[in-house]
Amino acid sequence: MTTTTTPPPSSVRWRSVAIFIAVAYALLALCAAPFWFLADGIAHPLYSWVLSVGMLTPTIATLVVVKLVDKGSWRKEVGLRFRGRWKRVALWIPLSVLLVLAINVASAVIMVLRGVPGDLTGRTWADTVSDSMTEAGAPLPQVAAIALVLAISAVNLLVTVVPALGEEIGWRGWLWQKLKPLGFLGALTAGGAIWSLWHLPIVLIGHNYPGAPRPLAIGMFLIACIAMNFLFGAITERSGGNPIPAAFAHATVNSTLGLAIGIVATSETMDALNWFIDTPLGAIGIVLMVVAAYLIMPRRARADFGAPAPASAQHEVEWADGQPLEAA
Repeated sequence: MTTTTTPPPSSVRWRSVAIFIAVAYALLALCAAPFWFLADGIAHPLYSWVLSVGMLTPTIATLVVVKLVDKGSWRKEVGLRFRGRWKRVALWIPLSVLLVLAINVASAVIMVLRGVPGDLTGRTWADTVSDSMTEAGAPLPQVAAIALVLAISAVNLLVTVVPALGEEIGWRGWLWQKLKPLGFLGALTAGGAIWSLWHLPIVLIGHNYPGAPRPLAIGMFLIACIAMNFLFGAITERSGGNPIPAAFAHATVNSTLGLAIGIVATSETMDALNWFIDTPLGAIGIVLMVVAAYLIMPRRARADFGAPAPASAQHEVEWADGQPLEAA
């Protein structure tokens, strides 16, 4: 059976993109505003909760654009389709988590190998975890203490998926597709830049690269977001355009970045590491993300970027990663 698919747009619908950006940016700025004035800033106990709400703003922006401006099918426009895609989505959820975990761990190992003090055996971390449990009045065998910390990290990852999906529906589900007429490099760079600048209200008050000069943090995060846009976009392409696996990858970045560094850390590590080099959002992690994204990006998916082929040359079957998909 073949099904005819709607060809990609010949140009970016800039009006829709502009409205999406305006809504997403304004809502996050509104969420961040109180922490510009509170004495504790991002250390305030409510910050993480409010930030989680702010991460839902790209999804809200897609609802505004699709329903009020473009008058289309929201689920289709943001890629939340499953018919013919279930196996790919189910496969890439665990693969995306494992891939990001590998990048985070590799970044930490390379950090130590390049000369930052650390313990690649993990024994220092294990002793610290066990001692912390004892000091908290809940002494546990070291193996049990480590298992508990890892279990808590896994639960935290699953909880973090919800706000991460709020972002991914907007950035990879909707914007990734809408910028494809710019060509591969154009869409990759523009999408990453738009995503990075959306973070400005929180980056300017210290989110990401703690203690670093803010202009440098903004510039470095721009590069990191372009790399993550490549990685999460490649995962989305592997999933037939569905953003859910990318949300798991995004949640893994957010919830395990510190854990990976902590496992190899000693008392001297934090003073010696360079946030612009040694972290998954530093130069090492950026290179690893770009390499991983290049390896997993389906070659056929690159044909979706740029102006659509003439009608006579278009496939009648919708393809993803070399496999036909039923229309959904």
